[in-house]
Amino acid sequence: MIKDVMVSLDGSAADQTRLHAAESIADLYDGRIIGLFVNLLPALLAADADMAALGTVSLIEKAKKEGDRVKEDLTKRLIALGRPVEIRRFDAFIEESAGIAAREARSADAFVGLLPNESREPNDLVESVLFGSGRHLFLAPHGKPETKFHFESILIAWNGSREATRALAEAMPYMRRAKSVEVVLVSEDATDEPEAIVADEVLDHLEHHGIPAELRHIMNPKESVGKALLEEARRRDADVLVMGGYGHSRLREWLLGGVTYELLNSSSVPLIIAH
Repeated sequence: MIKDVMVSLDGSAADQTRLHAAESIADLYDGRIIGLFVNLLPALLAADADMAALGTVSLIEKAKKEGDRVKEDLTKRLIALGRPVEIRRFDAFIEESAGIAAREARSADAFVGLLPNESREPNDLVESVLFGSGRHLFLAPHGKPETKFHFESILIAWNGSREATRALAEAMPYMRRAKSVEVVLVSEDATDEPEAIVADEVLDHLEHHGIPAELRHIMNPKESVGKALLEEARRRDADVLVMGGYGHSRLREWLLGGVTYELLNSSSVPLIIAH
């Protein structure tokens, strides 16, 4: 059950899409919406330390006052939703913002943002929450029409991995409300056949949770795995694509896996993604 929905807000026009997504999820279980506003502060501006300090203090104060204005506006927009809401505001430098988002997301059930492609959503924020929060993200396409999002047709990207299993578990509340659930396995060669056997077991697992689902096995796709998944989502007119987020860490920096990167940067379908 999803009772606390956290949404990344920045005071821009893109907040409208984020809020529609958060409200759509909160509506499923009469949940609370938590707005996360990280007010970015300016860094040192000059090579001379004294001059930089003087100039930065002035700019920081200006940024904080602007943050007060944005927070007031965001608070009004949240209250207008007519449901339990909260806003959390942090004044921080840009290098701290992603870590703050990951930390705060741990006290919510879901984290809402935008897909990085063609949006202002920073890649490092998405990656930090994905790999550092232990929660799933709902990522909406930028510029989605200003209507509520639906969860009637759900497509699950399955490959038998731990990450796919985490995403499946996180998506259970959504699937219980869906009218159609499809588990999609994309096999690039015949050696992936054991995963197809496990996929059948996943269908049985979902059935025990009261979720009827169908298996779609795509063999030897003409294009990449990511493109095959997106084509299937479009063909099925899916409301959302559920997937595991893959990556590995190098010197405290997460590097996204190929399919994860492709879907984050080219999907026109909302994603539920978990690591």
